[in-house]
Amino acid sequence: MTKPVPVPVAPFRANEAIRGFAWIYGLSIVSCFLVNWWVIKNPIGPWQGEEILKSFWLDNVSWQIFSAWWACFFACVGFWPFGGISNKLTRGIVVVAASWILGWWSAKLIFLIGPGADGIFPLVGTTWFLLAFFCFAGGGFLLSKLPPHRQFFLYLILFTGLTYLITHSAVKWVPAWWFPFLLVGLGTGTLTYLTRGVSQPGRAVVIMATLFAMAALCFQISGAAGLWEFDKSPISSFWSMGHFTDDSFWLLCFFTATSINYAMPIITHNWPFSKIAMPWGGLLSCAFYLVLDVVVASLLFKMIGPVFSSMEELLTYAYMGVNWSLVIPLVFGIGLTEPYLWTGQKTPGDWDDVA
Repeated sequence: MTKPVPVPVAPFRANEAIRGFAWIYGLSIVSCFLVNWWVIKNPIGPWQGEEILKSFWLDNVSWQIFSAWWACFFACVGFWPFGGISNKLTRGIVVVAASWILGWWSAKLIFLIGPGADGIFPLVGTTWFLLAFFCFAGGGFLLSKLPPHRQFFLYLILFTGLTYLITHSAVKWVPAWWFPFLLVGLGTGTLTYLTRGVSQPGRAVVIMATLFAMAALCFQISGAAGLWEFDKSPISSFWSMGHFTDDSFWLLCFFTATSINYAMPIITHNWPFSKIAMPWGGLLSCAFYLVLDVVVASLLFKMIGPVFSSMEELLTYAYMGVNWSLVIPLVFGIGLTEPYLWTGQKTPGDWDDVA
């Protein structure tokens, strides 16, 4: 009888990390160049003349982030209607193609039947919040017992209805400033550890509340650093948390963080932080990536002129990574196919059986 292969504790897998890094950031650069070229030639919004060079980044960001939303949504419902494709690579290519087509239409509909440019971030922030609450943090608690095709349609109805309700109220949107903290919290497993033993939907509530608390702390630090203005209240006066300054450096850090905070922990299998028992290893890992976000954003900012023609162009490259940093692991499996244990962990990817 063949003995089961033991799951390694805190392994160093350089090949997986290098492969994931090359795919994620190689595709980010290539796809961003192509998308920028396309939206300048064929704007999604009603831009004309000089408006195109000022607003093409909005077309890029809205298109690719809605594409990422669709790809993650497919992953959350068992890849329906593509779940019958047995070959993972073939299925992944089909999912990516479908998500980019649906992403373009999602962005286009904002201008065809929706509120226009003013509605981009309310719709992006709110739809991602709902996906994160019910599927990422919530683990699909509401519909998990239903078959994938029913989950697909019922979640679409739920998300559409709640998005309409929120965006047509005084609330207007759910600001997405919590998103980088969700990515690093899930990518490192820290949020999973901290909420171990908490049943759903309580776990989802605790996770989202933790993310909002971290965002609030980030605002205070950013305000002290001169990167955040508390007297601003864009989009909706319902929210009085402030907004980033006109130089958009805080926004650049946010965009950069979304491209790093999930991809890097996943493809490196959280090495070397997984050698340190939770919660300290997870907290140290989160702190490392949050500092790395600012360092990378600062380096990118210095490339405006020598490499990037404008802040607008830089923002598109900084944000494109969020798409591939989610798609490459969740859709193609890079970084998630080889199990490993964090020091002190009993079951790969799970902390509920740890006291």
